[in-house]
Amino acid sequence: MTDEAQDQRPPRPGPLPITVLCGFLGAGKTTLLKRLLRESGARRYAVIVNDLSELAVDAELIEEAREGRGETLVALNGGSLGGTQRTPFREALSSIAENTAVDYLLIETSGGTHPDAMIQEIEALPSLRLDAFVTVVDGLNLLRDYDCGRALLAPGVSKASTPSALLHAQIAAASVLLISKADLLKRPQAEAVLSALRQINATATIVTMAYGSVGAEYVTDTRSFRPRNRRRSGPSALPPALPTAVVADDDPESFDIGSDTLYDVRPFHPQRLYELFTQRLPLGVHRTKGWMWLASRPLDVLLWNQAGSYFGLEWVATWKAGVLLDAAAKLFPEERTALAERLARTHPTFGDRHCELTVIGAARHRALFIDDLQQCLCTDEEVAAWQEGALFDDPWPRTIRRI
Repeated sequence: MTDEAQDQRPPRPGPLPITVLCGFLGAGKTTLLKRLLRESGARRYAVIVNDLSELAVDAELIEEAREGRGETLVALNGGSLGGTQRTPFREALSSIAENTAVDYLLIETSGGTHPDAMIQEIEALPSLRLDAFVTVVDGLNLLRDYDCGRALLAPGVSKASTPSALLHAQIAAASVLLISKADLLKRPQAEAVLSALRQINATATIVTMAYGSVGAEYVTDTRSFRPRNRRRSGPSALPPALPTAVVADDDPESFDIGSDTLYDVRPFHPQRLYELFTQRLPLGVHRTKGWMWLASRPLDVLLWNQAGSYFGLEWVATWKAGVLLDAAAKLFPEERTALAERLARTHPTFGDRHCELTVIGAARHRALFIDDLQQCLCTDEEVAAWQEGALFDDPWPRTIRRI
């Protein structure tokens, strides 16, 4: 849309509506947001994506989902919206609110974001209206790691400085609760999860979903969020807004949640990596995500996605170095020459291939797990064998679905 066309657009009728997509690490927020954008039709969204890590995995995935449309996308990485990114978040809200070309604002928070300060920033601007606070709850991890959610009901959990307290706060703040991975739960397990959620938040709308598939009517234009000064009293209601000084320092580190990034051009040995994730994944590592490659699959750019005890691979692209070496690639001579020139500026052995993973969790467990990951990278001897065309044992599924 041209600036001239935007200037001619009539003023927005009322405050800009907002849906916040919150939820613990790896719950499925990005998958849901991608689906909303792909199915948005003529709606003009603005999007704020927040990532705890400096590695902007989610923002890149959302950029791809926009498919060339002109939505405003703001990426705030390296902290939570209520902590180190609070001032940039406030500035982004103000800027987007002034853009009359925007119909609706979607905000995806990092999994380590506490709701209080973020809601406070939105409610401070009269030009904004929080339409829905949607918390995505990972049903499978609630089953495996929190006794179907019953562990969150223990006395004192909500007041502790733990990941459980953070998850409890995210659930309690919601006007809509979406249970992801619901297709992996048996009926008695799903009923137990629902019961626990209802005890934490008795008023939220609860909907199950799989692979981010849920009707947009449950996420946008719901008018389900009630401002704090109008919320009912009671154990399930959101507590009154705290003074800014109290909630200003709510970074994930307060809950022993931080991030580190592993970068290496070498491929992972498929067998060693598989054994690590299936046999020795530390409980204190809540989330790993990023791009990687396996020595057994030199063509594939793989998106690694681990949340709690759940993990998977998604094919996202082909490495440029792989395209150049692939005899089946249908390239014109000039395209092959241009690609070779670009790759000449990359690694002499691996080209543009690399592994870049962010690890999120408790500090001690992150350090140990990154050491374990480094042991899964191919050694110099294995790299030499790879260059000679050696085969590597690969227990990973041969069919990798793209979601």
